[in-house]
Amino acid sequence: MSPAVPRRTRPRDWSVRTKAAMIVAVPLVLLSGFGGVQIADEVHRASRSATLAEQIGTLPAIMRYATSIGAIVGVAEFELALDENNAILDDYTAPVEALAKRDDLDPTVSGEINRTLAEGRELARAATTPGTAASERIEQVRTFDIQVQRTVRALVAQTENATAFAEAGNLLDLWHARLMPFDQAIAFTQPVAKSDEAVQLLETAFAAERAAISTLRGTTDDQQAIAEMQAATERRHGLLLSPAVSATRTPDLAATVLTSVEVSDRLTDASIDRIVAELNDERDAAQAAAIRTAILVAVAVVGAVAITLILAGLLVSSLRRLRDETTRAAYQDLPAAVAAIRADTDPTTVSIAPIGIDTAEEIGQVARAVDGVNTQALLLASEQAALRRQITAMLETLARRNRSLVDRQLALIEALEYKERDAERLQNLFELDHLASRMRRTGESLLVLAGTRSRRTARTATALEDVMRASVSQVENYARVRLGAVPPITLVGSVVDDLIHLLTELLDNALRASDPATQVTFLVSPAVENGLLLEIVDYGIGIPPTELDQINLRLNEGAETDAHATRHMGLYVVGRVAQRHRLRVRLRPNTEPGAAHGITASVYLPAALIVESGTEIMWSTVERPRRLPAPVGGEAQHAR
Repeated sequence: MSPAVPRRTRPRDWSVRTKAAMIVAVPLVLLSGFGGVQIADEVHRASRSATLAEQIGTLPAIMRYATSIGAIVGVAEFELALDENNAILDDYTAPVEALAKRDDLDPTVSGEINRTLAEGRELARAATTPGTAASERIEQVRTFDIQVQRTVRALVAQTENATAFAEAGNLLDLWHARLMPFDQAIAFTQPVAKSDEAVQLLETAFAAERAAISTLRGTTDDQQAIAEMQAATERRHGLLLSPAVSATRTPDLAATVLTSVEVSDRLTDASIDRIVAELNDERDAAQAAAIRTAILVAVAVVGAVAITLILAGLLVSSLRRLRDETTRAAYQDLPAAVAAIRADTDPTTVSIAPIGIDTAEEIGQVARAVDGVNTQALLLASEQAALRRQITAMLETLARRNRSLVDRQLALIEALEYKERDAERLQNLFELDHLASRMRRTGESLLVLAGTRSRRTARTATALEDVMRASVSQVENYARVRLGAVPPITLVGSVVDDLIHLLTELLDNALRASDPATQVTFLVSPAVENGLLLEIVDYGIGIPPTELDQINLRLNEGAETDAHATRHMGLYVVGRVAQRHRLRVRLRPNTEPGAAHGITASVYLPAALIVESGTEIMWSTVERPRRLPAPVGGEAQHAR
């Protein structure tokens, strides 16, 4: 018997290595997945910060574009003549339009930038178009101011960085301060000397500009620039309130405006630089976090794999060793030990090597339990062997006592037969003699089942015909047996008694299994390798194929006595006797055309059991059995 092979179609049938691999793989996959998500998030955050830094880096262009629009309006209102190469009049439309068309820009921000461009173009057109009402231009400037603030907020709102938000507020304050000259321009357009209202309006505009400048925050350099902007504002304030004519103060006014714009640009650039630097730091931090997370995940995965492989290797190696050792003990050592005990080996000298696992954990405990099971199995086998020997001794004692009594009875019957002259009583004595002979055969069968041999003196070489007739004489309905022609062949004396016993059992089975009105044929024919084939043919009820295969298996292997021995004791005896002399016995269905069902029992006698007589046998004069279908297995050659 060999261990069952797992089907491996269900998880419970997977090998230990596969289960261990799955136990490791699931958490590792989850760890790698979560780590990968975290790394991807950090990489995305770094990419997002880099993109926002690049986008917010274009704020100076937006601010300068808005400033250039405001400059156009202010120039028109102040009636100033500025140099065309001055930065305040540069065209920043193209960079702003390029920003609005970026694919990575949020659609909302892109819409705000496009609206800023559209309103700026409309405001520039209105400022350069004669006849535009001042109130309409004022409303357009205020709308444009709100739109620029919305654009800056939308662009900076994409980031969640607190520093960027703070700097964005400072940018809006700076933008508000840059629009103050526009309010001053409105007041400047009024006749200052003749209108107290215009003077009041101009004072209010300058107060608002001073308040806006005072809210500006920044570094030490920024504070110096803010001071320059305050000085330019105060100078512009003095020039606007001066009674000098426009032609003499226009250059100075233009200089103050340009100073305020230049300082405002420097502050804007510095603020945006801080926003971009903060976003770049955020990008670098996200990249470092992604690298750090990747390293941690890799170290965790490698460490988990290494530790798991070590522990799984220990577990799998122990389990495999347990499997190999228990398989060896179950299918090799234990059967060999039980066979040795059955072969009458001293049980104290028979042992099984313990399972080679000395750990104290569960696998070691299982190994010790298997050792305990093996020990108990050996004890049970020893007890069974002792019980079998006791039963065998009892059977042998009973058989020999019974045989001794039967021999005495046969001797007495033979003495009575010798003295008896009455024919009827003599016939009765013959029947008693026959019954006693059958009783003696039963005792010999018990000796065979007990595993012992008869203590008869070995016979000398005996003719085959005498052996066949002796076997016929020991069955009850011997008159139904038809003995075919027997060649002059002599068998060695050591096989004679056992062969008579074997043939008698087969004849008795054939007579019992067939109709009393039929005959049982006892034939002999040559076989392969100079052997003989004895065949006993009956025409009885037959035997089912499945049961016939089991019977032939027992006949060939000399099976141990089991529960079937009570129903087929004769066949067990035949198998044991055949094993002693290496005879081959097989039962097969009788399938002659037109014949009734029945069984043919074939006994193959090897040439070693035949005494060479030197006389050539005329097989042509011997009746040979009708050919039967070729049997299954190695016995086919014996039926030839």
